[in-house]
Amino acid sequence: MTTSIERLTPQADCIADAAGGITFDVAGAGAPDAVLVLKRRGGKGAADELRLPLTPSGNGSSRAVLPSTVELAEGRWDTYLSQGGTETGDAIEPGIRDLRALVDQAPETGRIAVRVPYPTADGRLAVRCWVRAPHAEAGPIGLAPEQGAMTVDGVLYGAELGVGAVAEARLRSGDRVHEVPVTGEGRAFGFTLPYGLLAGQPVAKEQLWELWLRPSADAAGIRISRILDDVWDRKSIFVYPEQTTDTCVAAPCYTGDNDLCVRLTAAG
Repeated sequence: MTTSIERLTPQADCIADAAGGITFDVAGAGAPDAVLVLKRRGGKGAADELRLPLTPSGNGSSRAVLPSTVELAEGRWDTYLSQGGTETGDAIEPGIRDLRALVDQAPETGRIAVRVPYPTADGRLAVRCWVRAPHAEAGPIGLAPEQGAMTVDGVLYGAELGVGAVAEARLRSGDRVHEVPVTGEGRAFGFTLPYGLLAGQPVAKEQLWELWLRPSADAAGIRISRILDDVWDRKSIFVYPEQTTDTCVAAPCYTGDNDLCVRLTAAG
């Protein structure tokens, strides 16, 4: 005799597309009124929750679709299965995540909206969303130890280089800003950032310098990040070699939000 074992914890397989749509196939959604709930972490308003209807898709699973045309604010959205009219419901575990469509993206638009399903540290399914307009996408990060510097190449979306373009290094939790000239044309940009420019004197404690791009002299700064792929948190994955200078130990790094920075620590 064959018996059917119902999942006690809902689990969802995901397929993401390059336009920002996500299909969720949820196992363990048995109720006819079940909905998939997305809640933005830290959010409190009505715009921080989205409820997607689930329809049976066979093999004991139900399907919900997040269209690319539905707006989601930038942030981390946790997923829940609501059944029987519950307000939020049970957290959903991640299953198979097909993110192939997110690799090596090159959108033909000035407004960038990226959504990456990912597993949280405590084993739940969430969606990382970015919404940037304009956007400066970091490409290859180079090391120039003979110059005590790093190099950055990238692509602009929603802006182009003009007269007086500069890259800015802004000290987090401080008011210090340093500028270096930008090379390139159109949407392509590049620059070299000497570490000694940031550390004018010996560094006593860790400093984090955020990297921004001003595409022209009168333009607002654009945060330099890398978000056009399937990596939802580059912080511990992309680790670059350190360089020791007369005043500090320096290395490029990414934050947990995939924003590009330079980390300085004390030398010796």
